[in-house]
Amino acid sequence: MLQKSLFFAHNFPLTFPRAVAVAAVLVAILLLVACSSSSDSEGPPNETSDGLELVWEAWDKISQNYASSQPMEAESVVSGAMARILDQLDITPYPFLTEIGRMRGQPPAHVPSEMADLWRAVAKHQAANPDFDPSTIAETAVSGMLAGLGDSSSVFLTATQYPLAKESLEGGIEGSYLGIGARVVSQDGQIALFPFADSPAESAGIMPGDIVTAVGGASVVGQGLQEIVERVAGPKGTKVALELLREGEAEPVTVEVFRGDIELQSVASQLIPGGIGYVRISRFRDNTGQQVFSALENLNRFDMLALILDIRTNPGGSPEAAKETAAQFLADGTVFGYVEGPDGERTEIIIDPNANRLDLDDLLIAVLVNEQTSREAETLAAALQESGRATLIGVTTFGDPSAYGFLELSDGSAIYLPVSRRYAPSGDLLGRLGLEPDVKVQSVPETEGYGPESQFNRAYEFLDDQLPPFR
Repeated sequence: MLQKSLFFAHNFPLTFPRAVAVAAVLVAILLLVACSSSSDSEGPPNETSDGLELVWEAWDKISQNYASSQPMEAESVVSGAMARILDQLDITPYPFLTEIGRMRGQPPAHVPSEMADLWRAVAKHQAANPDFDPSTIAETAVSGMLAGLGDSSSVFLTATQYPLAKESLEGGIEGSYLGIGARVVSQDGQIALFPFADSPAESAGIMPGDIVTAVGGASVVGQGLQEIVERVAGPKGTKVALELLREGEAEPVTVEVFRGDIELQSVASQLIPGGIGYVRISRFRDNTGQQVFSALENLNRFDMLALILDIRTNPGGSPEAAKETAAQFLADGTVFGYVEGPDGERTEIIIDPNANRLDLDDLLIAVLVNEQTSREAETLAAALQESGRATLIGVTTFGDPSAYGFLELSDGSAIYLPVSRRYAPSGDLLGRLGLEPDVKVQSVPETEGYGPESQFNRAYEFLDDQLPPFR
């Protein structure tokens, strides 16, 4: 089953390639040939333009901007590029790579010294195949370089892929989108709509499960999910006519829906018996901080005495929203964490004294975390744990200290890789081992308690034991 929200713009995730492991023997050979400097063979000719300019440009971007919990290993990056190139050219690594080590002469000055053997390998293949155009493998080489980082989130995006990927990732933290406010499900060749509460789609009379057969008077039967989404898209304030098949209706139903700004909900809340509030944050969008404030404000009206803050399976998102959330529980001026760039310069992030916050200083808090709590969610968990403001319950978090960004290349393509590191308020790197909870609890189904599983129930019991018995 495929499902998608009706966005004005494309908002679908791209499937990024996973990092490809380079064989140990290949790494060893590359290290060997990199140290070799003597031979009777003639080196390739010096040229100012070799068709691999994109590769050298990408190398400069990576080496200057890469920032992760582990330093970049140049040999692995070169190995990744070499492995991909040899695979595309169908060249057996041995003895090809050892022959490169015996080549004399230096590459042109514009070739990075670390990439000398890669240049030699391409030049050697071109000498044996005069019609070969090195530019045809440039993108393959850049993809291999990123694979050599050993970080599956670091990827190369072509000029065609980059705009869509950037839009998708940046759209993931936006607090609203332009559309009609309905989830779309594709199944068995039909497209069904499920309107969100209080959305234009619901106001227009669309019912859950309605099947779309025409948009704007034109049939969409047989069209794919994305095609229909694009047909429904349009300027804010305009309307679109949808023809729908509805269960129990003999004839199609036509409704007109206005397109508008649809606020995305990332926060859910409720009051549990015993004066314990529950707030679930699915991810950090631009409007999450305000949604958290509103949720806590509503719960506080009912004499909330303690809080379960659930950030399990939260992938992070907006750093500002995570800081705004922390501002509800940490004092003004408190250090929320640090961010360090590739130059090693560290920037302190503090809670804004002017933040819109409630008086919750005496509120008991338990934070639920799991192995999919990552990035900004981990930063929030670390700040609350280290300050002693909350008790972490669950299992070790994902462990991802990196903040990623796009670095555009001259041909319109881009590389996506970690460009800064996150640190906890203590100054410790939020490393790959993840945060250890104060109370370790595996999530298993339970039939007793206020919740259906163990982590929630242990958090409830933990807080309930600390509150007055009669309340």
